[in-house]
Amino acid sequence: MTIHKKLFHRPLVGAVALLSAISLTSFSAQARDLPEIQNDVFQVANSGAYPPFSYVDTSGNLVGFDVDIANALADKMEVEANIQTSPWNGIVAALAGGRFDACICSMSVTEERERAVDFTDSYYRSGLSVWVQESTTDVASIDDFAGKRVGSTLGETGNQWATENGEGKWRNQTFQGLPDMLNALTTGRIDVMIADDVPVYVALNEQDLAIKQIDVGELPSWPAAIAVQKNTPELKEALNTALAEIKEDGTYQEIVAKWIGEGVELD
Repeated sequence: MTIHKKLFHRPLVGAVALLSAISLTSFSAQARDLPEIQNDVFQVANSGAYPPFSYVDTSGNLVGFDVDIANALADKMEVEANIQTSPWNGIVAALAGGRFDACICSMSVTEERERAVDFTDSYYRSGLSVWVQESTTDVASIDDFAGKRVGSTLGETGNQWATENGEGKWRNQTFQGLPDMLNALTTGRIDVMIADDVPVYVALNEQDLAIKQIDVGELPSWPAAIAVQKNTPELKEALNTALAEIKEDGTYQEIVAKWIGEGVELD
């Protein structure tokens, strides 16, 4: 699969979870910076429900683009990584509260999140897309969402966009991950799906899905970066250095080719 668009994106936590994350920064255990991690294990989180970036395969292994990125960065930093899953709508709170050292999870950088956590340099850019069943003929613009059942993943930027722009015009339905949402669209339980483009493109390459993308004009896009706890400057610097190294030595593009497709440029 060759995709020439520079796209896609990952999640914004819901208001309640985000406020919880911000409040947690005031009383969480002291953040672990690089020296503490070097003497222990680098605790990394992702959702595990965002193929091809992170998901559990048929053998029960956590795999995906972000998993390989995390391991490649850990190798460069000469630390041992323990990569775990955490529900997406609480992942910022878990990081701010000290459960993890970093979220390498295709997280979009937003002002709200920057109040709770710090971010490294971007490792790709993301944007929203709109999908309907292949047989749909009455959706050509955002105005056509009126009265429709619009699906998005709970806690993602697509969910925030749908909530902020719906204003009672359409009925929002939320899902825990892309697989469930795709199933809802193909079976007719929702009429429109707001999602990140690349994961859907990959799903289309792997499955025979009777859906199509609708161009509704310009939609928001964000840089995706690694989230770390506040007050961890050495860890942030080490991750930025490691990111630059895997891009320079070809490791990054090998991971892109493996999980997304040949010829894809994400920057």
